[in-house]
Amino acid sequence: MEQYSELAFNIVNNLLKIQNDNVISIAGEIHNGKNSEDPLIELALIEELAIAIRKKKAFPVLEISTESLKKRFFAEMPDEIFSVPPNYYKNWINSIDIFIEVGWESFSSDFKVTAEKQIKQFKDSTQSVIEHLFEQKKKLIFLNYPTHELAGYIGADFEKLCGIYFNAANCNYNLLSIYGNDLKDEFYSYSNYKIKSRDEELDLKILRDKIELFTGDTSEQQIVFIPTGIIEVPIERPSLNGVFFADKIYYKDKSYDNVKIKFENGTVRYVAFTKDVKGNYHLQSEFVNSLEECYLTIGFNKNIFEFTNYYSYDRCIDGNISFKFFDRSNHAIFVSNLKAEISKRI
Repeated sequence: MEQYSELAFNIVNNLLKIQNDNVISIAGEIHNGKNSEDPLIELALIEELAIAIRKKKAFPVLEISTESLKKRFFAEMPDEIFSVPPNYYKNWINSIDIFIEVGWESFSSDFKVTAEKQIKQFKDSTQSVIEHLFEQKKKLIFLNYPTHELAGYIGADFEKLCGIYFNAANCNYNLLSIYGNDLKDEFYSYSNYKIKSRDEELDLKILRDKIELFTGDTSEQQIVFIPTGIIEVPIERPSLNGVFFADKIYYKDKSYDNVKIKFENGTVRYVAFTKDVKGNYHLQSEFVNSLEECYLTIGFNKNIFEFTNYYSYDRCIDGNISFKFFDRSNHAIFVSNLKAEISKRI
């Protein structure tokens, strides 16, 4: 419990800087689906967050749902329910200053198998609510807290995954901001770079005037994902020339090890896998036909330094050089190398 208390204190005081009389929504879930190993796993952190918020003379509002309730909501409700104007939710948004989502599921929808009808119903019923939330400039914090289910998806040891999460999420956010701004200044000074990964080299040009820094600073970002500590900058796609060797590729609910990608003027010429596994052909096809939009990402969270197989954590690893591409359906494809070196190209 002490670990939860320390993390909650850090989030409330150093990340969110909650003030007197703020109203904070804390959303979590009881994992009461079939074969759930620990249905109450999020409640310990939710409780500590509520206590830390109240100690700041602010007001926590707990929003607890269950897995089975969400499934029944889509399965048993008549279609007209989803077209009712959600005035209640808009009034609720108006009364909240900051929204905290504890679990990882809302951020990582690629891991969930959801029927197309349910996806459409969800989008139709929440679109105006989401628009209102952004119009009111409300802050959203996704804590991305791991569960046994996440560990199962990515093939990780649960206890180890939790340890990595706590270290990364419970970082010194003031120092993280200093690291990030130094890195931003460095990349803002130059456009053309060369990345060496193993014996391969890749040339690229970044759009340095469009750098985004993610350090958990809620004064700069309306949406914050934890763990954080990344700098992200768009790439001029035609400038990609050469080969990048990826330690990891993350696509939807899978990760792939040791993949070589050849670029010519931004076009993917080939994707070579060291292991013949299910999904290789599909990933290769999506890579070759990926959208022009792509990004260079550098991680700098010094409290996380090893892969977990979960891109939301791994992209923040100190020194991790990543690329973000998008398939034809706009799903992200993350490509990472922990030992790659980046240098200015004359």
